[in-house]
Amino acid sequence: MTSPFFSRGLILLVGLCCLLPTTKTKYEKLYEDSSIDPFQCRKVALTVCNISITLFREMARLSANGNILFSPIRVIAAISMLSLGANGNLSKHILESLRFNKTGLPEAEIHKCFRYLLRPIHYSEEPSSLKSRSSVFIHQGLTSVDKFVKGVKDLYHSDIISINFTDSSRAKTQINNYVMEKSKGEIANMVKNMESDTFLAVVNYIIWNAKIFNNSGCRSVKMKDYHLGHGMTIKVPMIHTVGMNYLFRVEDLSSMVLSFTLLDVNITTYFILPDIGKMQKVEKSLTYPHFRRMRRQLSLSQMSDLDTPELSLSETHDLESVMSLLGITYVFNNDANSSVAMNDTVWKSFKVVSKAVLTMDEKGSRLGTNSCFKNDGSVDVTRVQFNRPFLIFIQDQTNDAPLFLGRVVNPKNYP
Repeated sequence: MTSPFFSRGLILLVGLCCLLPTTKTKYEKLYEDSSIDPFQCRKVALTVCNISITLFREMARLSANGNILFSPIRVIAAISMLSLGANGNLSKHILESLRFNKTGLPEAEIHKCFRYLLRPIHYSEEPSSLKSRSSVFIHQGLTSVDKFVKGVKDLYHSDIISINFTDSSRAKTQINNYVMEKSKGEIANMVKNMESDTFLAVVNYIIWNAKIFNNSGCRSVKMKDYHLGHGMTIKVPMIHTVGMNYLFRVEDLSSMVLSFTLLDVNITTYFILPDIGKMQKVEKSLTYPHFRRMRRQLSLSQMSDLDTPELSLSETHDLESVMSLLGITYVFNNDANSSVAMNDTVWKSFKVVSKAVLTMDEKGSRLGTNSCFKNDGSVDVTRVQFNRPFLIFIQDQTNDAPLFLGRVVNPKNYP
C-alpha cells in the first residue's frame, strides 16, 4: 500500500536568480487566454505587491544593516501553491494570510491568476537569456493527490517528476544535477542538505541578467567609492551617465527616486535613495501606494548627472521563516489535524529555501570611457550619487507583478 501524497516530509526549494523577462510582443502572445480576466488578476498582483512591502519591512526589522533581496511574485506563488495540497481549513488559512480573501475572488480564480502572472517568466522564445523552471519531485512510492498535481502543472507551470527519496544523498544529487542541466550550469548545488524523511521536493528557479542603457550615449564606468556605513568605504564599478532621466523626489519618503529603462523589456525599475540617516524611517513608512504614485511621475524627466553602482547580488531566505513572518503558522503546528506535509501522521521534516540573485550592469560601456558633455553652467543638471545604501523595486508593467524588492547595502557582496 502506497503512502498518502502528503503523509511525510516536504522540502520546497525556490531558486531565484537575476530575471530577464520577454519583450512586449512575447508577452502579448503569452496572454492570449480567454479563460483569464487580466483585470481580475491585477487584483492578485496588487495583493502580492502590498504584502511584499509588509514582508520587506519585517525583513528590514530583523536585518538592520545587510542586503535584502527577494522576488515577491516567486515567494508568494510558492506559498500559494502549497494551499493546493491542503484541506479546506488550511488552504483558507494560507490564502487569508496572504490576504487573497480581500480580492473577492474564488480560490480557483486566485490560482488561475498565478498562471497568468507567472507565465511570462516561465516561457520565452529561444534563444533567450531567460531561464526559469519549476519542478515538483515526488517520491516514487507516494500516491498523488490529483488536485495538487493538476494545479502544479496547469496553474504554476511546474513539471511532476518521480524520484526515489529513500537514499536522500542520492536524491539531493539528482535534483542538483537536474537544476544544473536545466539552468545551463548557472545554478549549482541548489540543495545544500536533505533530511532522510523528505518525500517531496519543489524546485523553482529564475535567472536574469539585466542590462541598463542610456539613450544619450553619455556614459562611462569607473571604480568609485561606495559608502557602506559605519565609516566603511569600498571601491565598486559605478555607471556614470549624464542625460535625461526619470529622476524625482518623494518628500514623504525623504528620498530621491530614479527609474531605469531596461533594454527591450516592459519593466519599471526604481532605485530609492533615502537622505543620509533616513533609511530606517523610509523602510518603516514605505507602502505600495508610494510606488503607484511614482509610476505616475514617469512622464517627467530631467537632465541629471548620475552615478549608480553595477549590481551583483545573491540572497538566500528560509521560506519557512518567511511564512511565519506572514502569520502562516498553522502549517508548522504539530497539533494541526491536516497540513500540506502530513495526513494524520507524526510531523516529519519541512524545509524551504529561497534564493534570489540579481545582476545589473551597463550595456556597451568601457571602463574609464567618458563621452559625456561638459556642462558650461547654462543647463540645470541634478547631481545624484547612489553611492550609499538604497532600495530597489522592479515591477512587470504588463501585469503589475512585483519581480524584485530589496535593500542594497553592498552592491556586489564585496567582503
